[in-house]
Amino acid sequence: MNHKERILTALNHEEPDRVPVDLGGRQTTFMVETYNQIKAHLGLNDLPTHIMSHKWQTSYVDEQILNHFSIDCRHIRPPMKAEPELSETAEGKIAFVDEWGIKRVIDAGYASIIEYPLQTATLEDLETYEWPNPAQIFDYSSIRSQALQLYSEGKYAIVGNMGSPGNIFEQSWYLRGMTEFFLDLVDNKDFAHALLSKITEIRKQNAKYFLSEVGEYLDVFQLADDLAMQNGPYMSPDLYREMIKPYQVELFRYVKELTPAKIYYHSCGSVTRLLDDLIDVGVEILNPVQVSADGMQTDQLKQRFGNKLSFWGAMDTTEILPKGTVDDVRKEVRKIIRDLAPGGGFVLASVHNLQP
Repeated sequence: MNHKERILTALNHEEPDRVPVDLGGRQTTFMVETYNQIKAHLGLNDLPTHIMSHKWQTSYVDEQILNHFSIDCRHIRPPMKAEPELSETAEGKIAFVDEWGIKRVIDAGYASIIEYPLQTATLEDLETYEWPNPAQIFDYSSIRSQALQLYSEGKYAIVGNMGSPGNIFEQSWYLRGMTEFFLDLVDNKDFAHALLSKITEIRKQNAKYFLSEVGEYLDVFQLADDLAMQNGPYMSPDLYREMIKPYQVELFRYVKELTPAKIYYHSCGSVTRLLDDLIDVGVEILNPVQVSADGMQTDQLKQRFGNKLSFWGAMDTTEILPKGTVDDVRKEVRKIIRDLAPGGGFVLASVHNLQP
């Protein structure tokens, strides 16, 4: 099998010649400092470091490194037309305002939110807010030729990310503040619906621009929206079904009109209680399979959902990779392959982007 055949066989719930492996995607890449470390380890210091996302401080992975690890897929995403303007805070940290008007500061390797622009907004303020336009943020000019070349070669599975994660729930609280938005969900529903609806429309615009260029060539299309924390969902399943699920249904159905690709959905945390709903929404591939969270044991997930979902990730980034020995890593890889690979439906990757 070649790389593409290996991925597609697994995603069709059949066993390939070996478990396919991913590296270099939005949630499966290196943080910038880590990337510089791996380049040094491989004797490839001369390779440039290109930042994938200032928000997440992640890096693109050079083709030499992807080949070195025999990675089975290649990722297509539009670059931003302009990088954010960086400034320095009084404490000497780097700050910037992202495309949504959210102020962030880089601290401990991540760009954390320090100002929520809609924290005190009213329903009327949503009409006058300066909303982002994906056509002005992302450069779609070269992605069609990239995707067509990969498609014509037929060597690698093609994974598409539209530049944004496609998140609706998270983006709402990024703008509003987590406390304020949770209050909105139960006590200010008109505002919550207006905000969710506006963000959904922007995500659909983003999907249209991206998929009109590459949708026909993709094997996998990535969406993401963290719905859970360490011990369970952020909200009750009933509240999710009332307030969040309808907007996900709208976005996912729109995406499926534009591409035959399988939908890969990223949610950190203990998302088990929402998996039936996510399958109903249209999720076909679950990432990252955060094995350190409650109820996310790989053997149980495979038993309960393995006939409906493929799993993408599962290599622990909380304990095993940062703290384990080489032998610990080998044992964990063997365990998750033993749990998730039988019958297909598994792509091996790290649970999240690799930290220094």
